[in-house]
Amino acid sequence: KVYTTEVVVEEQEFAESKSEQGRGNQGAMGAPDADGFQNIPDGIEEELPFH
Repeated sequence: KVYTTEVVVEEQEFAESKSEQGRGNQGAMGAPDADGFQNIPDGIEEELPFH
């Protein structure tokens, strides 16, 4: 027997390593505070991948 699973994907994103994450992507939301947190602007909840 052979079992298969077919997945159809509309949009796919890959995670980045920590070293690549800081290159060019921080400008969209700004740098984190001294405690490591970022302020998220109001109205952006729809774009977040979690709730």
